[in-house]
Amino acid sequence: MILVLAGTKDGREIAERLKLKDVEVVASTVTDYGASIFSEGIKVNKGALDELSLIEFIYKNNIDIVVDATHPFAKDVSINAINACNKTGIKYIRYERESLYCHNAIMVKSFEEAAEECKKYDSIFLTIGSKNLEKFKFLWEAGKKVTVRVLPSSSIIKKCEDLGLTPKDIIAMEGPFSRELNYQMFKEKKAEIIVTKESGIVGGVLEKFEAAKMLGIPVILIKRPDVNYPVVLTNVDSLIKEVAESGHKQY
Repeated sequence: MILVLAGTKDGREIAERLKLKDVEVVASTVTDYGASIFSEGIKVNKGALDELSLIEFIYKNNIDIVVDATHPFAKDVSINAINACNKTGIKYIRYERESLYCHNAIMVKSFEEAAEECKKYDSIFLTIGSKNLEKFKFLWEAGKKVTVRVLPSSSIIKKCEDLGLTPKDIIAMEGPFSRELNYQMFKEKKAEIIVTKESGIVGGVLEKFEAAKMLGIPVILIKRPDVNYPVVLTNVDSLIKEVAESGHKQY
């Protein structure tokens, strides 16, 4: 059986493509929402898996290949998966979104570095999700105008409020966002700087850069964390072929 560590659009596509090839597959996702977006017929395991629970899951479900299609910034999940595969002796394959670099980006290596760079600006638009918002808290506490765009989840909105953000500071919407919609949001909030993560084309980074260019404002791009993946593929067709050549299923 193939285990697809999902939680992204990529993971859903891979699981469904494998299922269409009559491969026995189970997808793993952390949230109820993540589990709900899979097509009927895809077996889904809901809940976080650390290294030990992943090892148990591998043995219990006779997993022979783990496909890691988690978000590029889910570093801990990937490391746990690599370690679990090493300890159980099964194959690990990383599906990685292709990088998207823009020559005019302000490149930084961490959320902390991005937050420091933001000190130069008075109106800041964060498109980094909710996980690392606390690292930017000092900005609005210092009187900076900070807008955050996050998923419309009650727990996420509560986190924003607990950090001291008010309703006027929060845009709770699910993407993807077009260039035009990004443009209107950035313009409406009078943003002087956009902060985003190197999530790749699928992550909507290109549309943010295009909108920022239309407004003549810079973008801070937080680089992906470094992970020493044993096998990395950036094409779904290549991944399907790799699974086949690993001896799991001959098509």
